[in-house]
Amino acid sequence: MSLTARSSPAGTRIHPGATVHPTAIVEGDVEIGSGTAIGPGCMVLGTLGPVRIGAGCTLVARAIVNGPIVLGDGNVLYPGACLGFAPQDPGFDPSAPGPGCVIGHRNVFREGATVNRGATDRPTRVGDSNYWMTNTHLGHDALVGSNCIFASGCVLAGHVEVQDRVIIGGCTSIQRSVRLGRGSFVSGTICLGLDLPPWFTATADNLVASINLVGLRRSGAGREAIDAVRWAFRTIYRSGATPQQAIPLLEERISEPAIAECVAFMRATTRGICHGVGRAGRGAAAAAADE
Repeated sequence: MSLTARSSPAGTRIHPGATVHPTAIVEGDVEIGSGTAIGPGCMVLGTLGPVRIGAGCTLVARAIVNGPIVLGDGNVLYPGACLGFAPQDPGFDPSAPGPGCVIGHRNVFREGATVNRGATDRPTRVGDSNYWMTNTHLGHDALVGSNCIFASGCVLAGHVEVQDRVIIGGCTSIQRSVRLGRGSFVSGTICLGLDLPPWFTATADNLVASINLVGLRRSGAGREAIDAVRWAFRTIYRSGATPQQAIPLLEERISEPAIAECVAFMRATTRGICHGVGRAGRGAAAAAADE
């Protein structure tokens, strides 16, 4: 199934290989793919905008999908998961469909997870193979990559950008328009209002203490890539340079992919990047301990 919104004549179309529990409500412009199971008490509502659910999805029980929305294949929605409702913005008309949501493949939304539809000219987008634990929230117009983990109770505001392989700890809040770079790690019970560069770890509010060494190794990064991320960390947070002063220093090794990724991320920031922990020039032993 295509993961772009498309219009078609209104009406419910359920593949013969799909199953819908008798207590479920399916109405409006809805298309349900082969092998998908809609469980007891679920609601699939295509009355405001079209709903497209791919093959092999499972709505366990009492999950709600509200159009306009596209779900790819193999997604699982646990009880109380709600995807596609209006942005939590008092100025947004909840009867306006807007651009909706586009959800990729093989995502898991545990109990109480919520995703709001877009409020501007773009849908809220979620990639593939993400795991949303209980009572997580994704705001309108957000952009999430693939292979991310969102621990219970973490909330992401509107217009947030989360790149691939990010992990966010429980009860953490990510403020509006913040960007989390690929492979970054955010500890639990903190708040970020600044951007977190790729492969770095935030351990307190807007503070970076180390690189995500475990995440790098799990991603298959080799020694050269890991050393490049370590060097970027030291250059930004241990050289005494400001982030803007650090960019030309990083560009001396711009041919290395990990460095180029970091530079591109920093140049694109509008909120600024997270601050460092500790003092510059503490010595090689102390810097190594941070990693």
